[in-house]
Formats: sequence, C-alpha cells, structure tokens
Amino acid sequence: MRPYTTVGFVDNALNRDTAKGISEIVKLCIQFFPELIRIRPHRRSLPAHAVRHRQARTLGLFLQLSSTAELSLVRGPTAEDCKDIMVEAASYFPNYDTVTKGAGATFQMQRELQWYNAVESWVSPLWRNASMIDTEVMNVTYWNGFVENHKELLEKGEKWVKNTGNSCMLVSTLIATVLFAAAFTVPGGNDDKTGVPLLLGEDSFLVFAISDVLGLFSSVTAILLFLAILTSRYELQDFLKALPKKIITGLCFLFLSLAFMLVAFAASLTLVLKERVEWVVIPITLLASLPVVLFAILQLPLLYQMVKSTYGPNIFRPEGIWDGVNYTE
Repeated sequence: MRPYTTVGFVDNALNRDTAKGISEIVKLCIQFFPELIRIRPHRRSLPAHAVRHRQARTLGLFLQLSSTAELSLVRGPTAEDCKDIMVEAASYFPNYDTVTKGAGATFQMQRELQWYNAVESWVSPLWRNASMIDTEVMNVTYWNGFVENHKELLEKGEKWVKNTGNSCMLVSTLIATVLFAAAFTVPGGNDDKTGVPLLLGEDSFLVFAISDVLGLFSSVTAILLFLAILTSRYELQDFLKALPKKIITGLCFLFLSLAFMLVAFAASLTLVLKERVEWVVIPITLLASLPVVLFAILQLPLLYQMVKSTYGPNIFRPEGIWDGVNYTE
C-alpha cells in the first residue's frame, strides 16, 4: 500500500475546500504554494471540481487572469480542462448545489442553465459544440448531453410551473369577477331617473371607483400572463428568463389586484356604515389589510428568490487570487 504523502494530503484538502466552496482557504493555499493551481485531483482540474459541485465562489478564483506577468498563474483553460468542465456543466448532480437544494425544480433548472451558459462562455469556442467523448453514444454535443441529463428536472419544473399558473389564474379570475360585478352594483345605489350613483360626491366613493378599476385591470393582466405561461413551449431555454419573468410579473399583478379589491371593499363598507358608526373606518382598514399582509408573507419569499435569481447580479464574479496581497512587503 502506498504511503499517504503530504502532497496527497494537500491535494485532497484543496480539492475538498474547492468542492465545499471555501474560497478563502483555496486562495490562501495557492498564494503560498502557487504550483498547487495545476494539480488534478481524481484526474480533474480544480475548476472542474468547482463546476461539478456548483461552487461559484471557488470557480470565481479561476475566471480572472492576473494583470502582473510574473504572477499570471491562472491561465486560460486548456483543451483537457475545457472538456472536463464542459462535461461537468452538462451533468446534473441534484445534491451538490446547496443554493437551490430546497428551492424547487424551476429554480434548479434556471440555475443549471446559468451554470452551463457561464462555463460555455469561459471555454474556447472550439469546445462549445464538441462531442462528449466520454459518453457511449458518439457525436453527442455537450448541449445534447445537458438536455438528456436534465430531462427529469425539466419535467418537474414544467409540472410546477403549470400547477402554479393554474392556481394563480383561478384566483385572478375570481378577483376579476368580483370587481367586474362591483362596478355595476355601486354602494348606495343609483338614481332611478339619471342612473348616477347617489354617493358620487363622497371621497370614499372616489376611492372605491379608482380601486375597482385598477384592481380589474390588474387581475385581467394577471390572467393574460398566466395564460401565456400555460400555453408556453416549456423549452429548456424558457426556464432561464422567459418563464421566470412571466411568473414574477403575474404574481405582482395578482398581488396588486388583491390589494385593490380589498381597498374597494373597505371604501364601500365605509360609505355604508360611516353615518351610523363613525369609528368603523379603523377596524375595516385593519381587517382589510390582513389578507394583503398574509399574501405578502406567504408569497414574497418565492417572489424575492425568483427576482434575485433572474435579475440579480451574476453569480460568477471573477476574483483575483492575488487580490488583497501587498507585494511590496
């Protein structure tokens, strides 16, 4: 049995830290031992291990070349490195990405596409459409391998999107029906001769009318957006931008329609009861705000996560290995 050498220990430790995303230790090791940047644990380069375990922090250390000639240790990926990282980017390891482990299939699909596009833009253009030699079927490009490896995840993501679209579309339809009916049954009734609302001069009636109109338009817009989601092609690339944008916009308009509906309800109830109970405005306002707050608590985490994933900064931010080091000492 071969003795466990110090070099082997360091290689395994650096590989472990790279796989766990501990960029501080990886950065420190390479600063003191620059030759470690070229090690290949388990016949894979360090960037390939970072891609395999979906660790954006450690991968960022290898995305930027040093500006100083004598310290340009991070070179561009070689042909062998390109093959390794493209194979890892096209593969799917559901237990490795801790960021989206509990986020659902749609977020995982979006994240996997972001990883593949980032790695593809980093490698040489000659390797982007090359064949995956490691596969049993020849002439299979990395993208085809990505599609095949993520087929099950795509089905789960499509199911989640359809279920979410159906549920939200049902709620939007109910809100639109209520607000449409309220527009023709105004509080206080209409004049028998002219048809003009009797409480037209009241401030609360103006609040009711504006809220009803805005709520109706918001709910109809939400219906159209969720209808577009249900009739989508559900291609892989749709999960990167198109579908998340529609879901985000649809949820925002659904939230607005719910808020406007409750404002219209509070205004109409105030018109009816304020002559007898003057203090009724305060409890009505508090009770009407409860569903809005509850909706925000339940749905905002999902909305925030999707907005951050879709519109947030690029997760692959290059970080120089020698950043923060004072070379004059």
